[in-house]
Amino acid sequence: MSVTVILLAGLLIYVLVRLHREYDMLDKMLDSAIEGNFQEKRFDEFMLSRLESKLYQFLSSSSLGRKKVEEERGKVEELIANISHQTKTPITTIRLYAGLLEEKDLPEEEHLLARRIAEQNDRMAFLIENLVKMSRLENGIVAVHPVKQDIAVLMESLAGIFEKNEERKIFFDLSYRSQEPIIACYDLKWTVEAISNIIENAIKYTDQNGKIKISVIPYQSFTAIEIKDNGIGIAEEEQASVFLRFFRSEKVNDKKGVGLGLYLAREIITKQGGYISLQSEEGKGSCFRIFLSER
Repeated sequence: MSVTVILLAGLLIYVLVRLHREYDMLDKMLDSAIEGNFQEKRFDEFMLSRLESKLYQFLSSSSLGRKKVEEERGKVEELIANISHQTKTPITTIRLYAGLLEEKDLPEEEHLLARRIAEQNDRMAFLIENLVKMSRLENGIVAVHPVKQDIAVLMESLAGIFEKNEERKIFFDLSYRSQEPIIACYDLKWTVEAISNIIENAIKYTDQNGKIKISVIPYQSFTAIEIKDNGIGIAEEEQASVFLRFFRSEKVNDKKGVGLGLYLAREIITKQGGYISLQSEEGKGSCFRIFLSER
């Protein structure tokens, strides 16, 4: 009887030791995979459990897949950088030559053609700039890094937009008065980019002597930045499409634009854990609300 007990005890100890070793092996595999430095190794199949073997195969394929994704992302980043760099020189040259032509003593028709060249060149430069931003955001090349900070910092950074558009004779009403700091979680640079796109969109579709009101509204879990204008408004059937890439309403074909501003704004805010809402009535203006998380 005592021999049996000893054998059983020995077997139990062996099983426990083996289980501990297997657990330790699995734990190390998962840690290395999480850290992104999982490396292929040669194992004695006899020493590995069936679960370890399958997990090893899975992590190996996942590691290779991750490396391939990173390589492809690197290629995309290089391509975007090349496109951005290679187009700067011709765009600048065309702008220079168009400006020189406009200064020449030419017939009015030729002056008009020179202005059209300059306008289309600026449109192309704007399109390429926004395509680069869009590609970098979508491919994770540029990431937003939201941090908790006073919303006053954001509002001060937006002040330059109002000064830049003084010649449009649009009245700006900035409603931000708070004795206590209003804290929100946002990436300053990219949030300014997103809100600037919405404000410039409002400026574009608001007539001279119109009004754009920007307000800060604190809620329990979010802080809202409200941009409200009394411009041409957006038809109800088009409101679901305005945030899509390259969407341009047929009603505004006479206005400059490529249909990327609102798309980029939504992408930026969404990546920060926020969202954008829209209320609009055709002929009476639009109201965009950007909700920034307080997390």
